[in-house]
Amino acid sequence: MPNTGTHNPNLLCPELSHLVIGAAFDVHNEIGPGWNEWDYHRAMLDALYKKGVTAESHLREQVTHRGDPVDQFELDILVDNQIILEIKHIRTDFSSQHYAQIINYLKRWEKSLGILINFGMERLCYKRVPYSPVKGEIFCVGYWNDFEVQRKDLADRVHIAAQNILGMHGLGYGEETSKKILRSEFSHQELNPRIPDASPQFNGVSFEPRPMDSILLDETVLVSATAFADTTATDMARLRSGMKQLSIPFGVLINFGKSQLTLRGIKIQDPDS
Repeated sequence: MPNTGTHNPNLLCPELSHLVIGAAFDVHNEIGPGWNEWDYHRAMLDALYKKGVTAESHLREQVTHRGDPVDQFELDILVDNQIILEIKHIRTDFSSQHYAQIINYLKRWEKSLGILINFGMERLCYKRVPYSPVKGEIFCVGYWNDFEVQRKDLADRVHIAAQNILGMHGLGYGEETSKKILRSEFSHQELNPRIPDASPQFNGVSFEPRPMDSILLDETVLVSATAFADTTATDMARLRSGMKQLSIPFGVLINFGKSQLTLRGIKIQDPDS
């Protein structure tokens, strides 16, 4: 990847990021691809040290909700207490999971710039990832109004849970961390959340039971959550599949988006909800 624009004054930490990327090129040029990720990690620490910058390795922080730990992160390298580096050794471009991972770290450590670095290809690949905290607003769509009519008490508490999460954390955490925070808040709201087991069936034969990727509230509403990307037809179809299996008439798909939190009501009887 060409090293252009690193001195652009409009970039976050332009001089330090230029130095970091230069160190990564030094490592890749000397070692080349094909080794363990930890080899590149150690080499980057040495390269940064020789350039006169502070590099802290494998820092850990917990994500807490209402005082209780719900998740734990461990970043690769923090440079001069400003830039978070996430080191990869993969044969492909960066995926959405990689961006979600480093944004988790930027949010938790309250930093504004991360750099993904991939040593696994013929040429060094890197990507700056800026981050700004976002509180966001709540939007109710789909069959949410029907859900309120049928189960106003439950709908109100789900809405309150979403408001509380935005107030305490804002947006920015990835899907798995958001789900853990969500389940903790549902417990605080006394919604009796649990991860249900289900057995897919075909032609009258039940397969082995396994935990679902959803949260069951008060044994009556199934909730699924996504983060960053917009809600897709696949997300809705997956939730309906679980609702059908458990004979649950209403579901809620919660999307922790980039700028808003969406509560989407889902009805099992309508495939276009």
